Amino acid sequence: MKDIYCFVLLVLWSGDLGKQEAMKGSVKFDKQWLSYCNHGLNSSLQALLYYRAMAGLTIVDNTLSKLSQADRQMVTREQLLEHGRVIPSSVIGNFIAATILTFVYFGDIPPALLGLWWLIYTVNAVDRLMLRSRSKTASDNSELLRMKKRLTINAAFNANLWGAAAAALLSVASPIQSGLLMAVCAGVMGVGALTYRCMPDATRAWLTTTPVCLALGLLFRGDLVSLIATVMLIVYAYLLFENNCRIFAGFVEVLLSRKEIEEGSETVKLLLNDFEEQSSNWLFAVDQEGQLVDVCDRFAEAAQMPVGELNGAKLTSLFEKDGNLDSLIDHLSNGRSFRDLSLITDVSGTQQCWTLSGRAAEKENGSRQAANENEIVLRGVIADVTAQKDAENRASYLMRFDSLTDLPNRRLFGETLNRAMYGSQDDPLSGGDDKPIAKKIALILFDVDHFQAVNDDHGHDIGDKLLQIMARRFGKFVGPEDTLSRTGGNEFSLLLTGERAMAAKEIATETVEHLKNVFAINEHRIFLKYSAGIAHWNDQHHDVDTFMKEANLALHAAKAAGRDRITCFKKGMNVAAEERRRMEQDLINSLENGQMKVYYQPVIDLKSMNKMGYEALVRWEHPENGLIMPDKFIPLAEETGLIIQLGEWVIRNAVEEAASWPNQNMVAVNLSPAQMRSASLTPTVLNALATTGLDPARLELEITENVLLNDSDSNLRTLHSLRALGVRISLDDFGTGYSSLNYLRAFPFDKIKIDRCFVGEIDSREESRAIVRSVIDLARSLGMQTTAEGVERESQAQQLIAEGCDQVQGYLYGKAAALGTDRPKRAKSAPIAAIANDFVERRKVPRDENGATFQKRA
Repeated sequence: MKDIYCFVLLVLWSGDLGKQEAMKGSVKFDKQWLSYCNHGLNSSLQALLYYRAMAGLTIVDNTLSKLSQADRQMVTREQLLEHGRVIPSSVIGNFIAATILTFVYFGDIPPALLGLWWLIYTVNAVDRLMLRSRSKTASDNSELLRMKKRLTINAAFNANLWGAAAAALLSVASPIQSGLLMAVCAGVMGVGALTYRCMPDATRAWLTTTPVCLALGLLFRGDLVSLIATVMLIVYAYLLFENNCRIFAGFVEVLLSRKEIEEGSETVKLLLNDFEEQSSNWLFAVDQEGQLVDVCDRFAEAAQMPVGELNGAKLTSLFEKDGNLDSLIDHLSNGRSFRDLSLITDVSGTQQCWTLSGRAAEKENGSRQAANENEIVLRGVIADVTAQKDAENRASYLMRFDSLTDLPNRRLFGETLNRAMYGSQDDPLSGGDDKPIAKKIALILFDVDHFQAVNDDHGHDIGDKLLQIMARRFGKFVGPEDTLSRTGGNEFSLLLTGERAMAAKEIATETVEHLKNVFAINEHRIFLKYSAGIAHWNDQHHDVDTFMKEANLALHAAKAAGRDRITCFKKGMNVAAEERRRMEQDLINSLENGQMKVYYQPVIDLKSMNKMGYEALVRWEHPENGLIMPDKFIPLAEETGLIIQLGEWVIRNAVEEAASWPNQNMVAVNLSPAQMRSASLTPTVLNALATTGLDPARLELEITENVLLNDSDSNLRTLHSLRALGVRISLDDFGTGYSSLNYLRAFPFDKIKIDRCFVGEIDSREESRAIVRSVIDLARSLGMQTTAEGVERESQAQQLIAEGCDQVQGYLYGKAAALGTDRPKRAKSAPIAAIANDFVERRKVPRDENGATFQKRA
């Protein structure tokens, strides 16, 4: 805008200078010329001042203000390019208009002034043409803005030239000349508005300066016609300006839309290129005849065919005939879109599965029909899903078959058994309901005895190969209507129907005898034995689970009877299993209801014949079945895992009871193998001693020889940690296990307990006396005490005294019984109900690889 200010000053200076020279007489102006010049200069000055006032207003362009910097730069570049396209025609149009006015007013305008105007006009036109050329090469944003500013100044200068000339001519024009002048000026204003339609600043300069000058010229005339013409001129200029604003807004909107389309097209192009290069899928296009068009290299590579051969080939010719191929033909012939059609194709002799999705090409008139044969009517994408289909088939296979032996797994076997029992919906024997149909069915479950030992001794690879060979041997005894399945790690199930079901026992026997042949694997010769359980279908069966449960009960009965045998299900087995289940539930409830009690059997010192302590023995006081001895429920507690919590409760109660005794009697507590493997044993003993203050030497923990049979190193470490607390350790049932002397060498026990099987006949058989005598002598030589169990007769006690035994216990001196409750307690024992809760909670506590819980124990 500074250039406009300079131009205004120049005009003012020129006007003053002309006036001064005229008064000096150096230039001879007549009155008409002087009036002409003053009128034009004053109109020009007033128009420029009006434009300066308009330009000084803070006008917010809502169209550009919402754009980003990059979009503004793009709009500026397009403004210059669009304006550059119309500059030549605009210059020519203005030149013609100026020529017409010069011809009409040639006699009324001084030649010098006319020549000056044409000179200035020519310079301005040349400047516009030069700016047009320079704007084509402008790239930097600052340079673009500078070109835009120069073009705006040029528009303002050009508008001032035309406005000043028009105002001056109106002062001397005749009515006819005035009409022609107004028509030419209106045309010039329209051409200028069209020329600057994409440049709001230039439009504002053009449509402000030119109309103002014309209006001043008309008002100078002072007649009514001029006044009416002035009003019409202002309305005309306003309409042109409003129209230009709308044109510019549309221009910007078109630019932004075009940019968005270009960016979208570029993005799609990049995505398609990336899709073609990196994706495992590829694109295709077909014409109206269903022939492939513009086949890409990836498509040809996937089909293993030359591109030239694929181009023009029928898309449907690539696939094998099936229902989906018919669907594809229908979609192509009718020009309809489709999705995920799976088709089979042969690629160099290998079958592959491809999925096709296609979209019909839309025509401009909305028709999907091609105008000619070569025009693309459908585009789509092809995906090779062979690996995915293979994986799905493999997953489906693994859901129903055993991956190691390829036999049906438990799930498929259950479905087959269900069909054999109930029949299909179309089977006329089924009656169309869910009731079992009358069929002859037998179920045989085979279990490999001690198969875990094979994995332990030879490794799991040998075990897996053994199962594979075993499955093949089983297959020799399977009929066409039979079903063989691997339903467990080393368990196989055989379903027999019809007449073969009646010979289930014979088939099982023949199969087991054949399987007993030696297996030779990698120079290993392995001999196995088998247990089998058989269940026959009868009218009392109501579901598959009951039928399989009976076969399992028969198999468990065969194992319980010593293994290597075949057992058929009998009704009593179901009763025994139910009784066992009920007893297991009662055992869990016993912990919650406080039915477990600790009984104490006295231990007598044979030298003083005084009670020197007690052995703590647990008893179950069942509310319905009465007193249950440990040999009935301890094995069940060991199987269910309750033995650890039960044993810890016995330790705490025994130590608490002993701490309340007024004398220094000892208390002995038995430890089970499961307790020895528990990481909580030592903390439990330590906590019980610390809570009650009992002297550790008064606590004696008894273990049996079978505790050291498995994981002896870990158990020996546990024994040493207990011994470090000051607790005494005794070996119970000595002589009844294996390698007893080796155990005595491995750990320095404090006491050896002689089993009742030797004590029972010590007063009647010399062999028993010799064994007892040897044990006593061995213990004495090792610095250990001896305790004889099961002493019931005085003669047994006298014989033990004669042999030098230290202590005895048995019915002769007192049975195990609950001690009186009249003695004071030093600490209250943990309630039994807490043990049941502890049992549940411990199952939730994470354990390390040695079984130790991460829960902090008191």
